[in-house]
This record gives sequence, C-alpha cells and structure tokens, in this order.
Amino acid sequence: MNMILTTSGFNFQFDLKNHNILIVDDNPTNLSVIVDYLEDSGLNILVSQDGESSLKRAKYAKPGIILLDVLMPGIDGYETCRRLKSDPETQDIPIIFMTALSSTDDKVKGFEAGAVDYVTKPIQPAEVLARIQLHLQLRFMTRTLCRQNEVLTVEIEQRKAVQTRLRTSNLKLEQEAQERISAQQALKQLNLELEARVAKRTTLLAQSNHQLQQEIVERKQAETKLKNSLMEKEVLLKEIYHRVKNNLLVVSSLLEIQCSSIEDSEMIKILKNSQARIHSMALVHEQLYRSDNLKKIDISLYIKALLDKISTSHINSEQKINLIVNAQEINLNIETVNSCGLIINELVTNALEHAFPEQQQGNIWLNLEYNSDSEIALTIKDDGRGMPSNFDFDEAESLGLRLVKILTRQLEGKLELDLSQGTCFKITFAELDYCDRL
Repeated sequence: MNMILTTSGFNFQFDLKNHNILIVDDNPTNLSVIVDYLEDSGLNILVSQDGESSLKRAKYAKPGIILLDVLMPGIDGYETCRRLKSDPETQDIPIIFMTALSSTDDKVKGFEAGAVDYVTKPIQPAEVLARIQLHLQLRFMTRTLCRQNEVLTVEIEQRKAVQTRLRTSNLKLEQEAQERISAQQALKQLNLELEARVAKRTTLLAQSNHQLQQEIVERKQAETKLKNSLMEKEVLLKEIYHRVKNNLLVVSSLLEIQCSSIEDSEMIKILKNSQARIHSMALVHEQLYRSDNLKKIDISLYIKALLDKISTSHINSEQKINLIVNAQEINLNIETVNSCGLIINELVTNALEHAFPEQQQGNIWLNLEYNSDSEIALTIKDDGRGMPSNFDFDEAESLGLRLVKILTRQLEGKLELDLSQGTCFKITFAELDYCDRL
C-alpha cells in the first residue's frame, strides 16, 4: 500500500532575509541611497548599472525581485523587462520599475512590458521596502500554493486508487463469504483514516484561506496609501505652479519699480514689453493652478485672460480699439501654450502700438481654430494703417518680430504675412510633443 502525501510539512513562514534583490540603475547616487537602506533591512543586494549586464546577472543569480530603472544607457528598462520576461529562466521574477516618468502612459507601458509595480522618483526607501516585501510575499505564497496543489493532485490520484481497491475488495467479499467479516473491519478502518485526512486537509485549507484574506486586506491598504500619495503629489504640483506664477509677477513688479526710476522713454518701453512677456508666462501657470488637468490648458480661456491684461495696459479711455476674439476650446500642453501666448502678446501689442497712430478707433481680430489638416491656425489681423510697401519680414530688426519668428520655429509652424488690407499674420502649427516628466 502506497503512502498518501500531505502538505503538513510545508513552511508557511515568510523570511525577508532569505531573498536576494537585484537593483538596476545607472545613477550611483540613487544606488547608494536605496542599497544602504535595503541592506540595513536585512536584504542581500545585487547591483547592475545597465540593461545588458542585468540580464546576465538575473539569469545567474536568480534574485527574488528586480528593481529596474527605465532610462539607462544601451537598452532601456522597458526592453530589459521584456527580455527578462521572454526568458524561461527569469520570466517569473517580479520586476518593479523605479523611474522619474510618472504619466499614465509610461505606467501602462511598464505593466505591458511585464512589471508588477511602479515606483516614481524621488525614491522613498521605506515605500520601496514595503513594495518589495509585499511582492516577495505574494511570490512566496504563490509558489507555496503551487506546491500544495501538486500534492493535492497526488492525494486525489492516491484516493482514486484507494477507492479502486475498495471496489475490488467488495467484489472479493461477494465472492468470498468467509472473508467478509475481516474485510468489513479493514474497510471501516480505512474509512476512519480517510476521514482523519480529510479533516486535517480541511483545517489546512481554512488556514490558507485566512492567510489569503489577510494578504488581500494588506494589498488594499497599500493601494489606499498609493492613491493618497498621488493626491499629495497633485497638490504639490499645483502649489509649484502657484509659486512660479507669483515669482514671475514679482519679477514683473521689480521691472515696474525699475521703470519709475528711468527717464529714457525707449528703455521704459523695453522694460514694459518685458513685463508683458513675463505676465503672459505667469498666466500659463495661473491657468494650470486653477485647472483640474495639470498637463493641459484650455487655450481659449488663457487667450481671454491675456487679452484682458493687454487691453488694460495699452488701450486708453479715449481710444475705441475693439479686440474681437474667436477661439475654439483647445487643450494644449504648457510648452505649446507658452510659445503661443508670447506670439499673441507680441503681435497684439505691436498692433496696438503701431497700427493706429493717428486714429482713435479700429479693430483687431484674433482667430484660433483647427484647420482641415487637423493643425491649429492662429490668425491676428488689424484694419490699421498697415506695413510699408517695401517691408521685408525676414529682415525686420524689431525684437518683437524676431521673437515671433523664433517662437514660430520653436512651434515647428509656418508663418504667413498678408499686407493687402491692414496687417494679417497667420501661423499654422501643431501641439509640441514633449515627454511627460515630474
């Protein structure tokens, strides 16, 4: 008779010190901080500074978990993760990304590559240790459960064999009446043994279920902490936008004070223009501070606030200069809005200063919309006196117009000038494609 296997000999106690951790990061400072903290916590630490060497190290050392940076020389973290997951020898090692890239797309890309978690920089060692311990425990329990399932499968097969033997015994009992009593006693004893094993197995399963429930509770707590951390980061980012705006306005105020002590009208004009440019950038950060979306700005609201400021600064009570605005609700990133705002500031201010020198009324039109090619078209037109017939925009020495050309190139856009009726600038561009960053 074969012995039936059980899981009573399994060790369910998890010990953090029994695991090696491989950290892959090309920044010695980051390595020093996290390595010292994890080693003080009792972990055995292995280090690699690029993707290629980490593949060999992971295959050789078989670490319990890998902390992997994204931006590294050679192959980046995403490709390293894919290669680790495609190798049967390393595909079951949990991988946690450590990186300054914090957008949802970057995180989704990391999880699609095979990572189990994602930690953004600056690194909080205590948080990293908690995540490491959680994933090591999950891996430990998963392996333990797999071994338990294997033993259960063997137990089921053995039990089927026992049942087969029982049927054979019953047949023999029918054929051998004289041995029926002794066979019945043996059957009763065997049933008692099976019941004892079932009761023992039931107890073990109840214990395993209890441990799994505790892990679920701990995982939910960890998720709650992570959500709270993300909310704190959003609040901090809004505070940064608010402070940047305030600092820019302080610079503008300093320029205003400087103007009061200067008698040169040309110098005062230069400082006033600088104030306007600084204010256009400050408005970007104010819009971000007030917005629920910390990555995009509704440029129509920004243009309205910018033109209100320009109108207050450049149109006196005797003039009837109308600013007519038609702007679609288009959400753009901060880099695109900054450049676009400076262009609007220069062209509208230039029109107010030079288009109506001898008249007290006029119109300035600003139109911003998507064209048929899904590009953004910005048109600024006035019905003033217009440019001289021999005006060459490419040879213009005005700082404002040179700035418009530079900003148009920065937007990778196209600038067209029409002097047939007044002055009309048309700039066609697309949103700048910048990587998300902290």
